[in-house]
Amino acid sequence: MLEDKAQPKKAALTIIFLVFLFSLGFSLFINLPTIDQNFLFADQAVYCALTQSIAHDLDLEYTKKDLARYYHDFDAGPQGIFLKKARNGKIFFAKSWAYSLFAAPFVRTFGYNGFLVFHSFLLLVVMLLGFAYISRANSPLTSISYLLTFLFGSVAGVYYIWISPDFFNFCLAFIIAFLWIYKIKSRETPHPSGVGAAPHSFLLSPGTDYLAAFLVGVAVFSKPPNIVLLGPLVLYALYEKKFFKALVLAAIFSLTIGLLFGANYLLTSDWNYQGGARKTFIGTFPLEKDNLTFDSLGSTMTSENYFQRFLIPPKFILYNIFYYFFGRFTGVAWYFFPAFLALLLFFRAKRRFHDWLTLAALAGGILIYIVLTPEFYGGGGGTLANRYFLNIYPLFLFLPAEKKSWRQVALIWVVAAVFISPILVSPFRSSAQPATHAKKFPIKALPLEMTQVNNFPTNTNPDAFRVHIWPDKPYPQREFLHFLDDNFHPKLEPTGIWTRGDKTCEFILKTYYPLREVGVRLLNNPRSNNEITVKVEGRRQKIVLQSKQWGTLRFQVGNGFQMEQRYHYRIKVRAAKGAIPYYEDPASLERRYLGVFFELDLVPKE
Repeated sequence: MLEDKAQPKKAALTIIFLVFLFSLGFSLFINLPTIDQNFLFADQAVYCALTQSIAHDLDLEYTKKDLARYYHDFDAGPQGIFLKKARNGKIFFAKSWAYSLFAAPFVRTFGYNGFLVFHSFLLLVVMLLGFAYISRANSPLTSISYLLTFLFGSVAGVYYIWISPDFFNFCLAFIIAFLWIYKIKSRETPHPSGVGAAPHSFLLSPGTDYLAAFLVGVAVFSKPPNIVLLGPLVLYALYEKKFFKALVLAAIFSLTIGLLFGANYLLTSDWNYQGGARKTFIGTFPLEKDNLTFDSLGSTMTSENYFQRFLIPPKFILYNIFYYFFGRFTGVAWYFFPAFLALLLFFRAKRRFHDWLTLAALAGGILIYIVLTPEFYGGGGGTLANRYFLNIYPLFLFLPAEKKSWRQVALIWVVAAVFISPILVSPFRSSAQPATHAKKFPIKALPLEMTQVNNFPTNTNPDAFRVHIWPDKPYPQREFLHFLDDNFHPKLEPTGIWTRGDKTCEFILKTYYPLREVGVRLLNNPRSNNEITVKVEGRRQKIVLQSKQWGTLRFQVGNGFQMEQRYHYRIKVRAAKGAIPYYEDPASLERRYLGVFFELDLVPKE
């Protein structure tokens, strides 16, 4: 009988190790530069170079040797790398080095593949701990099914392939939450742990809280909003009236964070790895040649005076809360449905004090990003879904309603199939082109995050980002278009844009002054009786045009969606009929599939 009960557990553990072996083999043998087309950008570029510097030079300083080493594998160079110049004139990598420190031994041993090898071991730890936790209240096969669904039925698993701290931070948060709550839950519902006797004994001991406090220090150094992970540890100790323990936990955390920031000061002469003289570089990099210096290149990108530059009025917090859960590009409900489902089930489950602490921690984490990074709470331009959410996502696994079922697993995969299957099927392509999945139904039908216009993933397409079609306007330019799909032809004509055939072209008009009226001047393709539909800020108008005929529609508008001194107006343009003139007119050389040509006439408020 005991042997029969042990078989499902062995099968579940076998699945875990098979997943680990597959991920390890994948990590060891993948040709990462070729897959990434020899191109890493921004965070991935800087963390690749930074980790190589720690692994081979044992320092954080950016030198010509680091640049040459980077080019060995990635021909495009470290595009978008973040560097800072210290008071002593040396140049340093301007990112937290927590992730790079842990990844460095693997990179030293396995080269660039070492990043993913490191991730595979993190994944193994998370799977073992997650299985130990879930199997307390569920059968082994249900437990492993739900755990793998939580990891891979969301966008979280895609970040495994990113050379950035996102997956590292996810795993840190997972381990910290487990170390704190496992013993509490085990006291409530004793159950076989799924791990060996010695590890199980430690996991039930107070020592796990002290280890968790240390890891919180590392997590905060990696990403400061992770401070919310400390709250449950200390507050639960106070709740149990273990005041000395709470003091020790706070001391361990403070010592860890102090040592890390102190080391940063000793190594770079600055406490803040993102402050001071910090820049980002694209195309040309400091020290490539003697005349290419830090001072003569790059764009300033410092965290100094951050709150004066990026905080926005409190009214936008409500917008961002809605967008955070239901937005087109960042919505938790679509990209991390296991978390959304866990949140719904939380309010139906029996809840204890520690459960409310978990909820408070994840709510605090969400609010920190929404309030302190209101225009890029999802991780900034080029991100896939909401990468900052990975720091919070693990906490949802530890909410109550711990009884899992196959119906939950099936529901999660149904939602994943509808909304994120293109991402899961092609993670590398989706990472390189993070807006591809959002250009078709059903994602395209979801609410658009109007607070995030400057950081839409569609902005990674240079033909779709900050397009200016008013050649008579003086510099500086104060009107731009941000296209949200591929239903337009890259700008060739100086005054307007052709839509693509009979498809709906959606874009944001961004101005730095309020408008009274938007005029849309239209030129039809060769089709006759072509119905053109234009929608501006929810107001729809139609016009029927003959072959190559011009027409104009005018819309009264207000301030649109105002963000500080920017005014955003949503516009959609569609022709009922498309045409390819090359195949219809012997004299035409126009091979594009044309819909309707549009020009905008903007009338500002007086």
